Amino acid sequence: MAPLQAGSNRDGQIAMPLPSAIRDMLDRSTLIIASNRGPIEFHQTSDGDIVSKRGTGGVITAMSAAARYAEAVWVACAITSTDRLLAEQMRQHREPFIDHPDLEGFRLRFVLPDPEAYRGYYNRIANPLLWFLQHYLWDTPRAPDIDYETWQAWHHGYVVVNRLFAEEIVAAADVAPREPIVLLQDYHLYLTPTFIREQRPDLLLYHFIHIPWPDQDYWRLLPIEMRRAICEGLLANDIVGFQTPRHARSFLNTVDANLPDAEVDYRRREVTYRGHTTRVRVYPISIDPDLVRAVAASEDARRHEEHLQSFRNEYTIVRVDRAEPSKNVVRGFLAYDRLLETHPELIGRVNFLAFLVPTRMEVAEYMNYLDEINAVVGRINAKYANKAHVEGIDWQPVHLFVGDDYPRALAAMKFYDVLLVNAIFDGMNLVAKEGALLNERNGVLILSEGAGAYQQLGTWALTVSPTDIEGTAEALWRGLTMPESERAWRAEQLRQHVLEHDLRRWLVDQLQDIAELRAERERDHVITPS
Repeated sequence: MAPLQAGSNRDGQIAMPLPSAIRDMLDRSTLIIASNRGPIEFHQTSDGDIVSKRGTGGVITAMSAAARYAEAVWVACAITSTDRLLAEQMRQHREPFIDHPDLEGFRLRFVLPDPEAYRGYYNRIANPLLWFLQHYLWDTPRAPDIDYETWQAWHHGYVVVNRLFAEEIVAAADVAPREPIVLLQDYHLYLTPTFIREQRPDLLLYHFIHIPWPDQDYWRLLPIEMRRAICEGLLANDIVGFQTPRHARSFLNTVDANLPDAEVDYRRREVTYRGHTTRVRVYPISIDPDLVRAVAASEDARRHEEHLQSFRNEYTIVRVDRAEPSKNVVRGFLAYDRLLETHPELIGRVNFLAFLVPTRMEVAEYMNYLDEINAVVGRINAKYANKAHVEGIDWQPVHLFVGDDYPRALAAMKFYDVLLVNAIFDGMNLVAKEGALLNERNGVLILSEGAGAYQQLGTWALTVSPTDIEGTAEALWRGLTMPESERAWRAEQLRQHVLEHDLRRWLVDQLQDIAELRAERERDHVITPS
């Protein structure tokens, strides 16, 4: 086997100082972070070298910062074939962890499920069943069908992989040199806390849900066994975190409706179930302004910015999204179509630049949705390019950029006149915050009420309902024609909010609550101080 080689670290080394009380706690702790995907994944080149590809996003950035102050382990599924090869070698040599320069202080521990179990866990339950449910995406007269195959995927996929995660987390905790604190991430691991408690009831467990939590009645689309298991799993944690107060309230309602023995305290946001109390808290995730600005100022981003100049027009509309149904991309283009119908004077004067990242193409619903996007863009371009040609104008109204290129997306955010974020439902939506930080033209944010960011940024954005095509078209017109003084005021308010409520604040708020809980447990002699 060829030696490991460090891949490029796009995220850089951004310092994130922490308050002394939190640093003191971390000095005495081992953080065990668990998520479906880890901070890096491995690939083998044609020459046989093993290289790493570092993950991106707010969670990795924030947790990397925390890892500079604490012993830290990341538990994640082996996703690639090279991941699996390294995981198997690790087990053969009885090595509990993988160390690598790109991990930035972490040690990595792989979960190695059977491929069939992983497909059931990920491709049948996590995506699309739970993801679609939590984003209100099901066409309920037709889907979902909880059939025999779904139940097989639940019992032999989702349950199995969650139990494997618990085993690896407990194994990491058992050899931890300091007091373990477990930080679970998202909907893939709803059952893992239950299985951890069976082996290590003493561990402090925290679980953050990055996606929305729908109303309790919508959860009735799932069978009673599934939704009760999910509620019980989350209540095995000491703290459960959500993006918005609305999501936290919906979780409490769901618990109240599905677990008759649970004592739900709505005022304190606490649930007591089978003698254990779980605190339900709100931590709106955000961005690292220094990091985002650093990437936007990079040579790569500057090259993209220069290239994109030719795609701008008198007015420029931008969207940046994953190409998946919850982002509501098709309706955004239909609203643009309606804008051009009602304001033909804009023909040849406004361009729509869409930067879309394909995701989960192994799931049919996602692949079909990308096909829908391409089809509607083709119709709009043909329709209005022909109209412009009659008037002697050579013009393409929509420019579609498909691919995962973060510096390119940030480059485009600098020059939009309108940024369209019309998600059906989002846990947060960091694009709205990145755009507010980077834009240099006092661009207007159009923001869906379904986006988690709405509760923070809605005051200074133009608000739309995600299904209202006519209303979104009107918002596009208003955004493009808004007086400069109003644009400047709104843009400045958005920018200041993002700067004040940054990724550091998200991290610190969580660690502060964990530190307080840990101190309470120490006083009550539930755990022994290190």
